[in-house]
Amino acid sequence: MQTTTTMTAASGVNDTYRIYLTTKRDGVGFNLAYIDDDFTLPYKGPFDKGYMRTLFNHGFQKGLAGYPWRNTPPGYHE
Repeated sequence: MQTTTTMTAASGVNDTYRIYLTTKRDGVGFNLAYIDDDFTLPYKGPFDKGYMRTLFNHGFQKGLAGYPWRNTPPGYHE
């Protein structure tokens, strides 16, 4: 199971980088919203409804407050 989780996470990061580089190549703006390190509730595992609700509410509140779009993926360095 750990291997599948790692592959899925890596695939998501790679997709984000690929999309970013494609928009840069094509001269299109890139805007990304994501949950940053300020969400500190420990992850208990997939499909934990309490965790998912708390995570959703955290992101929703950030959006209401005027979340600043990011113009590069997290951890991406040129």
